[in-house]
Amino acid sequence: MKLNSTISNNKIKSLIIFFIIFLIHIFCINFYPINDEFVFPVGAKLLESNNVEIISNFFKYNANTLGFSTAILFFSKFIPLNYYLIGKLLSCSGIILIYIGINNLIKISKVNLNESDYLLILLILLNPIIFVFSFRATPDFFSAALALFSITFLIINKKFFFKFFFLILFSCAVIIKPINAIIILLIFYNLDLKKYLCKKNINLFLWASASMIIPLIFLVYNFYLFDFFLIPNHFKLLKSFDILLFLVKFVSYLGFLNLFILPLYFDYLFKNIKMNYFRIFSYIIFSILLSFFFIDDIGEINFGFLQAHFNFNFFSFILLMSFFIFLDFLYFSLNRKNFDKKLFIFSILFTITFIFILSIFHPSQRYLLIILPLVMLTIFDIQKNKLFFILTISLYVLMNTILFVNHYSTSNNIKNVLVYLKKNKMIQDTYPGFIGQHALNYFIDFNKDMRFSMDKDVLFDKNKKYYVSDIEPKDKNDIIFFSKSKIFFKKNENLYILKNKF
Repeated sequence: MKLNSTISNNKIKSLIIFFIIFLIHIFCINFYPINDEFVFPVGAKLLESNNVEIISNFFKYNANTLGFSTAILFFSKFIPLNYYLIGKLLSCSGIILIYIGINNLIKISKVNLNESDYLLILLILLNPIIFVFSFRATPDFFSAALALFSITFLIINKKFFFKFFFLILFSCAVIIKPINAIIILLIFYNLDLKKYLCKKNINLFLWASASMIIPLIFLVYNFYLFDFFLIPNHFKLLKSFDILLFLVKFVSYLGFLNLFILPLYFDYLFKNIKMNYFRIFSYIIFSILLSFFFIDDIGEINFGFLQAHFNFNFFSFILLMSFFIFLDFLYFSLNRKNFDKKLFIFSILFTITFIFILSIFHPSQRYLLIILPLVMLTIFDIQKNKLFFILTISLYVLMNTILFVNHYSTSNNIKNVLVYLKKNKMIQDTYPGFIGQHALNYFIDFNKDMRFSMDKDVLFDKNKKYYVSDIEPKDKNDIIFFSKSKIFFKKNENLYILKNKF
């Protein structure tokens, strides 16, 4: 009776945590777009035309597939909201999908979490990468959550019909974001290593292979329509291979990943420092040397807007130290007891394989979304220390507060500028400048010829009467309107609408 009561209480705690975080996202649904959110509702609008030439304009501004835009268009048939809000709702729904996916992952791994699975739910949902991207109307979080949700159900269900249904859902997640295909490796978690050609293993390989059929058909059809399989050639996702650059990406990915799980094993780190000064000292020396002579700026594996406040070598040093500490923790964890070594070994092999693949392509921290739940479940199982779980949650809340305030401030500034431009009917005469990356959809006139309206030379014509900037002009008479930001840690505080002097 007591066990049932405990399980019931944990489920209630888990649901309360989920609902609170989900409601926070719903309350923020009306935030104005930031960081490339603009292009996906535009993609849905272009798809309405059924004209390949018009639809191809989408790829002038974005390297993603049309999968997320297609999902937006599909749900618009049932939800009477504008395309942007539907995109936001899809991201919000990812909170539901990942919550269910995490619970399925716990069942699949059969890990004993000592009745604290609700803390794992809280840790994963509050992880800053997941928390930030689940606010955005972009495909990253939604597709990762859908992939985890569908693949875990594909594994759990025994009936063919349900397996086939979740296989289709998984295929959709891969079409939206092809990098999510890596999560198919979860299907091999219960692979029989003693009888390689047994019926169980053959079935696993057949389902894994079948899950790739629909995405492959999509890629071939995409090539037929647009002359490329995955992304347009001008985005250059895969450049000529450079071993040094590959290693930099590999180290950076693992270092960045570890930064978000490091607080979970602070106790191990402190003990390590006390017991082996020389090993930690050697990590510091290597990190300092490599930060000057090895690590290079590789793009999107950084601290975002906070990066402006860090010296690049300092940032590199943090990543390298994180990388060495992570390897150290993994190596010495093998000798520990009271945790699921099968999950540990599978998770590490899975992570290394995934990071290896990622390091071949253009890097971005958002690609880590798909592996975070599995990695955090593994570390959670090893540690079993509620004090450090609570410490990590506190750090996550602090980080998310900073990130959320920045998101709100950026969104509010963009809103102020756009409201002024629309109210004064100036938007077609304004060069978008700073807010082009965020809200270019507001500058597109969908009532005109789409091929003309979406032309970059038209949208980004620097000879327009006005332009938007984040830099205060020397001549204050050039300022028509400005939106003041109150956020103290932001590099650029205000946005300006300025007269163009050509």
